[in-house]
Amino acid sequence: MVFSYDYSELPQIVLVEIFSYLKHNDLLAASSTCSSWRNVLYHPKLWSSVPYRCLRLNLIDRHNDIQSFRYLTNNFLSITRYIEIRFDPTDINIIKNILQILDTLSCTNRQIKILIFRPTSTRCALAENEQPFIPLCDKIYHLLEQIVESNQAMEIISFGCWFESLFRIEEIVHVLAQKQSQSIQQLHLASIKSSETHSIADIYLSSQSFLPFSSLNTLSIDSTYFTNELLHCLLQQSASLKRLIVHVCEFRSDTQPIDETVWHSIASIMPNLRVAVHMLNAHETFRKYSRVLRPGMPLSHLRMYFCSSLNVDLLCYLSVHYRSTLECLDVIDSVTEPALRYHNLFRAEPDPLVLLAWQCKKLTSLTILGYEVLEVNLLAIAKLRPQLRRLNVCADCVMTLQYGHLQMNRQFVEDEDGNDAFIQYGICTNSIQTIIGQVLGWQWHPLSKHEIPIGVYEYTVPLELSFIERIHNIFESSM
Repeated sequence: MVFSYDYSELPQIVLVEIFSYLKHNDLLAASSTCSSWRNVLYHPKLWSSVPYRCLRLNLIDRHNDIQSFRYLTNNFLSITRYIEIRFDPTDINIIKNILQILDTLSCTNRQIKILIFRPTSTRCALAENEQPFIPLCDKIYHLLEQIVESNQAMEIISFGCWFESLFRIEEIVHVLAQKQSQSIQQLHLASIKSSETHSIADIYLSSQSFLPFSSLNTLSIDSTYFTNELLHCLLQQSASLKRLIVHVCEFRSDTQPIDETVWHSIASIMPNLRVAVHMLNAHETFRKYSRVLRPGMPLSHLRMYFCSSLNVDLLCYLSVHYRSTLECLDVIDSVTEPALRYHNLFRAEPDPLVLLAWQCKKLTSLTILGYEVLEVNLLAIAKLRPQLRRLNVCADCVMTLQYGHLQMNRQFVEDEDGNDAFIQYGICTNSIQTIIGQVLGWQWHPLSKHEIPIGVYEYTVPLELSFIERIHNIFESSM
């Protein structure tokens, strides 16, 4: 005889034990089965397990998101250990909701391990010259201070380039150093300066503030604070540091390059350190770039977003000094008419991008958007670096170059010894795509308009909207 059983009547303690083995998405799916299973979802054990379940709060379009936002905060905010908040920082009403979240966390949650902010813009809800701006920054700081002081062992904090939260960065780091110095493993303090925040006076941050952090393995910071003194402090207390991310939004005249002797010391004491440099809207000459990109730096990732500065000198410099460390070159610029060029196609010397692919043995990711790239050079890069996991170019910027001569009837006749050149844009033949895909081991194609960041073609949108999500993903990829 077969006995039927109503699994909704299982004791809660049994359901909690079973559900604790489920992955996050499976847990949410199971909770939609019946009301008794839904009630188990709120059990603290399911939100305090390792690995931590992430509570993702979205508040971008307040009208559409507020109901789900309130449901999640009312039921899970006080019991979760991993919180990620994605929000629109330009809406003052949304900022008020964020303040309520921080206030609730400071009062009800004593077990936070990971706190992540993901603002969708670098712009502020209030202009700097508006009267409430400073009080708003102070309010955010005091709530963050209470959260840090009320939790025992926070591991990861990312401010996600949220300017208001970083306005009192010196005090935040000081509180973290006092309360969380032994537990903090990842700290993301880097910012993205827009036209609004460029005008704000410099915020002081002492390098000595980082001395207490003994467990720090990942740090992101602005180039303003990237000094010899900072690296000396990290050498003294953070030999465990594995990743250092530096944001460069401007080149100040008083910025001093890091001494090569410091980098040599780092190479011996922290041999596993990898440095990522993000150039963000930094329109400068190669000479100024070399202030940050020092020869002894263990540079693994270079990302240049809307700098319009990729050229032969920079590519050759990377090929010479980072041939044993560079893993990723990510360059994004707007598609212009004519398209940007990183070198003269008609000169006899080798293409510097192909040269870089040949020299940099560890290269696994190459993105060049907004620049002319010859079809034949893409094939050469793929054959030189078949381990590439990413090779991104704009379809409109791929070009073929044919030599020949122009006849009297204006017809072009291909001839390798011809004096004329015929260029076609936006053409990458299926045969070349197939060969590149076979070499790389995955289906490859140049990117169309809908596959690339919005600012590459849309000149009217704020450029930071094209890369802020990338920056957030980079911060979280180290977790």
